[in-house]
Amino acid sequence: MLRRVIEQVYLTYMGGTPLVTLSRSRIDGDPEIIAAMFTAVQNFMDDSFHSIGVGEVRSMERGRRHHIAFGRGRHALLYVVYRGRESNRLERQVQHVVGEIEGRYARELDGWNGDMERVAAMRGFLEKWFGMREAPDPGPAGRQANTPPVPPPSGSRPDAPKS
Repeated sequence: MLRRVIEQVYLTYMGGTPLVTLSRSRIDGDPEIIAAMFTAVQNFMDDSFHSIGVGEVRSMERGRRHHIAFGRGRHALLYVVYRGRESNRLERQVQHVVGEIEGRYARELDGWNGDMERVAAMRGFLEKWFGMREAPDPGPAGRQANTPPVPPPSGSRPDAPKS
C-alpha cells in the first residue's frame, strides 16, 4: 500500500485569488496562477456536470498516483494536492477544514477586499492542521516579478447562488 503524502495546499478566495499556499517543497511555476487554475477547473467541472445531475466535484486524479481534493465553502476554496492512494477520508477532511476556516474566520472572509493582513491568521491555522509551512518563493523564474496579489473583482458576489 502506498502511503498518502500531502504535497501542496492552496486556499483561495471564491473568485480564485490565492490566500494561502503551503508546500513540502518548491513549487514549479507561479503558485498564484496554479491556485487560480484549480479554481477555474473546479468551477468548469461543477458547471459542466451540474447539467447532468452530478453534484460538486470533490477530487481529480493527476496521473496514476497524484490527486487533488477540493473543498468549497461560501467564501473559500481549498485544494490539497497529494500522492498515494485516492482517499475519500481526505476529501471529507478537506471539506471539514473549509467549514472550520469559514466558521473561525467568517468576519475576515465576508466582504474581503484584498487586504492580505485580514486573512493572515488562516495561514497559521492551515500550517498547524496540515503540518506544513508556507511555500518557498519560486523566484523570478516561477512568477512575474513585482506581481501583486489580485483583489476580488469589483461587483463580484461570492454569496450569490450558482445558476
